[in-house]
Formats: sequence, structure tokens, C-alpha cells
Amino acid sequence: MKAATQEKPALRTDRFGNVVDPTVGYARGAILTGELAESLRQQRAYGIVRERYARLGDAGIFNLTGLIRAFPLEDSDDEAMRSYVHFIARSQNELESLALARMGGGVETHAGFLATRITAGMLAVMLTLLKPGDRVLSLVADDRSHPSVRQAVVLAGGRFEEFTDPDAYAEAIATGDAPRMAVFTAISPSKKHLVQPIVEKAAALAKAKGALIVIDDAHMAARISLYDESPGLALAGADIAVWSLDKHLGGPRSGFVAGKQALIAPIKARALALGVEAQLGQYLAAVHAVERFDPEPIRAAARMSETILEALRPELGDKVYLAGAGIAVGGEDMLELAMRRSNMQASALVPIEAVAYASMRVLAEHGGVMIPAVGMPGAACTFRIMMYPDGMRMGEQRILAAWRTAIDGLSAALDDRAQVAAWLQS
Repeated sequence: MKAATQEKPALRTDRFGNVVDPTVGYARGAILTGELAESLRQQRAYGIVRERYARLGDAGIFNLTGLIRAFPLEDSDDEAMRSYVHFIARSQNELESLALARMGGGVETHAGFLATRITAGMLAVMLTLLKPGDRVLSLVADDRSHPSVRQAVVLAGGRFEEFTDPDAYAEAIATGDAPRMAVFTAISPSKKHLVQPIVEKAAALAKAKGALIVIDDAHMAARISLYDESPGLALAGADIAVWSLDKHLGGPRSGFVAGKQALIAPIKARALALGVEAQLGQYLAAVHAVERFDPEPIRAAARMSETILEALRPELGDKVYLAGAGIAVGGEDMLELAMRRSNMQASALVPIEAVAYASMRVLAEHGGVMIPAVGMPGAACTFRIMMYPDGMRMGEQRILAAWRTAIDGLSAALDDRAQVAAWLQS
């Protein structure tokens, strides 16, 4: 593991010499030049999803993202959704008690609220708890934190320092100013796992300096299902924890922000002032998602992932890794594999374009919907096949065939920027 970026990082390049954008953690290219280009790539992918569904129905699309983003509602919700007044009249803070219990807290000492998404919740946290110049340390496993963490700290005027090496993190605490906050990303955007003993040891060092402990536990549903670890509020003496209700969980896109009551009260007030609190439909759907949470399908998907991993290991070696309930190849590794197969020393593509193009080919030819095709701008630069929720429905042989489509297609297009642009631009 290596130490990563500081608030004003030195110019960094990937292994191909491309300059890395510190906000997203990967190099921009001539095709995917920034947020606008990535949003157009997303719209292009949505068009393919619609075309396949119109032609083939459910048999034509498979959700391999690990994200559900559903709205589970019941007939009994209709009356509460007549208006926000009717919702208030019937609400008994069901979500707060359910989510706090699942996160290892309780209504006696903790509070929480639902934000429109994790990014919105993180913004409210940082704008409330930080003052300009406050030092924030981030520890993440061999990757980067979600861009929302850095962005929120910067917007609040904080000094953001990120590490992937626990020893470098410990040295920074020992030698620098006392941090106001330490943020721990339990599972990174590339599905790298920061194990509980490391989190707790690192958090203790920060606590000793008086720092607040924030757990970015967006992937908590997968983490507690697969690794037998403590939930967010019970992890490392957390002051604040955030949990996504759409990642390996059947809820709407949203983020539950929880923590000690004295901290949550002003954070919630700031969220209301910013207008990033979830609306009543999201709230009701989130209640049902938490009520219905079942770890067993996630565990079954993880077992299938292990089978797929072993099937690909002879070809890919350590370039492929287990991503919880999925498998993944890093963007730089993906591009390197394709270049090696094609005996090329350089490519017209950067890694984010490589994984996006490979994923788009999988979508068009097999119906496999993956994050590099449909994800938001700034999503991790990783070719990632998540077996939850639809990996088992797609089947092992079709997933292996999808991998072959991805690597063969990418290997043939390494120097064909026009062809790749036609696939990635709406």
C-alpha cells in the first residue's frame, strides 16, 4: 500500500504517463475529457439498455452494478403520500430506528436522517463540522475515497490529506497539526476493503489527538454480509457514519447519515437549509428496503464471484481480484492487459476510456450493465463485474463470454480513437 494525495498534490501520472486528475483519481482522455463527456457516455449506455429491453425484455439486460436504486413501495403507502402533511401525521420515525439499529447504534444516544444521496450527506457533514483550515486525514485501502469526501472537505475550506498506507497515515498524525477529523472508507469505490483492525487502530490514533471519526460506510450492506465486521456506528468509536441504501440493498438512491445526537442535530439542520434532505417517497422506500434487507443473496453472489475468479485466474493472474460480491480489474491493469495481447507499446486511449469501452461492448452484446458504462461521472476507473443482483441470472458461462468480448474488443480498438468515441459519445 502507498501514501496517496495531499490537499494540493504534486503532479501525478498513471503508469502510461497520463496526468491524473486529482478530483477523480484517474487520467482524463481525448474522448472522456471531463464530467460532460462522461454524462454523455452514460446517456449512450442508457440508450443501449432501452433498445435491448424493447427487443428482448428482461432476458436482454442484467444488472451487474451492485446497485439497485429501486423504490419499494406498498399499497398502504398511498395515504401517507397524499401530501407531506399526511406523511408527517403518520410518521413515527420508522426509518431512523430501523437504520440506527442496523448500523449498530440506538435512539438513546444516536440520531440520523436520510439525504438524497451519500454525496449530499457528506456535504452537510463537512460544511457543519469543519472550519476553514481544518486538517482532515483520509485512509482508504489501496485506492481513493469517493470524490464526494474530498470535494466536501474542499468546499468547507478544509485541508484534505489522503493515505493508503496506515504507517504513512500514522506518521502524518504524529508529525503534523492535530487533525479535526479522520475519515475511513471501509470499502473503496474499486471495492478494496479496509479491514476492521486497521480502521480501529488508525481511528484510535486520531481520537488521541481529539479528532472526530467519520466512517464512509456506503457499502455497509456488503461489508457486514461478507466480512463479519461491526456495522458503521459500532466501528472504531465512530462519531459519524454514512450508509448508502442503494448499494447491495434494494432501496432508492439515498444516504443515511447517522451519529452522536449532538453532532447530527446541526448536520441535519444544514442539510435542510441546503435542500438535500430526502423526500417522503424516498423515505418510505428506504424503510421497506431496510426492513427487507437479506444478506444471503449477497453471500451467494460472492460465492459465484469466487468461482468466476478462479476461472479467470490462469489468464489474468493477480490482475483480477475479488471485489466482494464481484470481480474486478483495475483500469490501468485492463489497458495493460489489452496492450500486452496486442503487442502494443502505447495506446490512443487512457484507462477510463478503456474500461468504459470494454463495458459498453459487454452491454451491447450480452446485456451486462456495468458501472463503467452507466455510472456517474467520477465513478471508479475499474472494470468491475458485480454478481449482485443479476450475476446468477446471467450465469457463469455468459459472464465468462462477456469477459472475452470485453478484452477482445478492447485489444482490437487500442489505436482506434474514432471507433471508441462512437461507442462512448451520445
